[in-house]
Amino acid sequence: MKKTSLLFLAIFAVNIFSFAQEEVQDKDYYKYNWKLTDIYADWDEWQKDLEFMELQIPKYLEFKGTLGSNVERLLEFRKFSEKTSQVSSKLYVYASLGQDIDGKNSIYVTKLQQIQTAFVNLRRNTTWVETELAAIPKETIDQWISENKELAVYEHDFDSFYRQLEHILDEETQRISTYYSKALSASSKIYGSLSTADMEFHKVTLSTGEEVVASPANASKIYKTNKVQEDRKAVSEALADAYIKNKNTYSEIILGVLQNRWASAQLKGYESCLDGVLESNNIPKDVYMNLIDVASNNIASLLKYRELRKKALDLEKYYGSDGSLELVDFEKLYSYDEAVELVKICLEPMGDEYNELLANALQSGWVDVNEKEGKRGGAYSWSIYGVHPYILMNWNGTRRHVFTLAHEFGHSIHSMLTNKYQAYTYANYASMVAETASTFNEKMLLDYMIKNAKSNNEKITLLVQAIDNISGTFYRQAQFAEFEYNLYSKIEKDEPLNADIMANLYDEIDEKYNGTIMEKSENSAYSWPRIHHFFNYNYYVYNYAVSFSASSSLFNQIKQADSEEEAKLAHKRYLTLLKSGGNDYPVDLLKKAGVDLNTKEPYLAVVKRMEELVNQLEIALKEAGKI
Repeated sequence: MKKTSLLFLAIFAVNIFSFAQEEVQDKDYYKYNWKLTDIYADWDEWQKDLEFMELQIPKYLEFKGTLGSNVERLLEFRKFSEKTSQVSSKLYVYASLGQDIDGKNSIYVTKLQQIQTAFVNLRRNTTWVETELAAIPKETIDQWISENKELAVYEHDFDSFYRQLEHILDEETQRISTYYSKALSASSKIYGSLSTADMEFHKVTLSTGEEVVASPANASKIYKTNKVQEDRKAVSEALADAYIKNKNTYSEIILGVLQNRWASAQLKGYESCLDGVLESNNIPKDVYMNLIDVASNNIASLLKYRELRKKALDLEKYYGSDGSLELVDFEKLYSYDEAVELVKICLEPMGDEYNELLANALQSGWVDVNEKEGKRGGAYSWSIYGVHPYILMNWNGTRRHVFTLAHEFGHSIHSMLTNKYQAYTYANYASMVAETASTFNEKMLLDYMIKNAKSNNEKITLLVQAIDNISGTFYRQAQFAEFEYNLYSKIEKDEPLNADIMANLYDEIDEKYNGTIMEKSENSAYSWPRIHHFFNYNYYVYNYAVSFSASSSLFNQIKQADSEEEAKLAHKRYLTLLKSGGNDYPVDLLKKAGVDLNTKEPYLAVVKRMEELVNQLEIALKEAGKI
């Protein structure tokens, strides 16, 4: 999640769709599907809020020239702005959630075009805000905060604002930039349409004669459960082919995205796009660079794991599609209801308040469970202030999806705690902290499942799960972060980029992290467009690896404490982190919780844990006669 800028309503540049609310006859329908009527009863109600928002936009100009006159006027503006922000966010999320479950329904394009137009008009009427605030001496703001308790709520926001004073654009430049906002968001929208609404996944005939669609969810399930290597390989290649046929289009799209972001960073006086992203949350650049350095130079255990898998599976050649298959005979699929019970049980140690909120999050209508035509792939949690979070899943029954569910509930409970304890201005928090909460839940689930394993094969399977968590969340995301950093660097140096150059760069970095043990298909170097974060978010993937390292440290402080009292204190610090929202900078929030990201230690601890787990797996596989 992105922290909203001070006194500024975000302009959302994402895909455009929505959702029609239909009368539902099946009483169990909302057990597995979203209930969007919790947000708006119907489009008429949505339209009323849109009209309200449009009426507020001209009123912004009534405050122009008065913000520095006295504390009461500034506070009045803050409250007015926040009210408009809450309504506009609600409008946007309602329609966007619909896009993600009904992406082929073009009628909803109109709805989000309406809200996008309103956002643009809002920007045009608020281009003066930051420059006028910047003209108020910080000493004046500090004095007003000391004298007014209501304004004091915004102290951290003001600190963040004045810290970035040199990057604030003048009013005229901001006004001009609003005219280009729709055009500059076009590349991300095109990616959304190409990769979701217009995506046609190929069909594959398996060795059994069964015909399957090589969608991401189906592919994930087949990689996990199908013991025929040629089936796994065929599905993998078919999935890759669905993207490679548009490799040049994807390359042009990402160029448009990167060039837009670089232009914006330069306009605001940042030396690089990375500086622009990190400085907004006061994150030292070393946090990013240390991650890449530690991950890319400590891959011995990762390579050993690949070799162990190849031997245990008795394969002559090892493909990426072999990376998820169980190493022992422990095939188990989970129903969604079974997964919910596992998540509930593993999180019981989090305490009464946490579990009461979890019970709320498990209500009907909060989770959209199953894959369906036109639905966006993957999973996420999206919270609406004053309503509740919505979780998107594409359930395939694998253990991986059980962990994904725990992950998304981590986001949801984090948002619920934040909304309970923080003012609206701090309801948004940095993605680094957000992913700490989600990956912490994964560790809780893994710990519970390992302790309650009923067989040696299940223990081996869960050891693999623990290793895969590090491989996928730490190493893989660091690899993506390095690829993203190199793409931006080429743009910033005016170096040429095309489909083949990007593919070669991706391939070189992939080999750096994974060695040569994995056979590469002709199309593997062109698989990067599957990572939607590159197109929809600015420098996001590193958050997963950093947050995984932070949550590992926090989990260990609770579970491996020398005394019960120390464990209670560590638990309290962690819950305080979740309740803090965005009321401080993310690195500082994590340091208060007990993790210092200014050092390499959190990353090196993950490397050490990987080594321990791989060695344990090697012993277990030998005892089982698998190697």
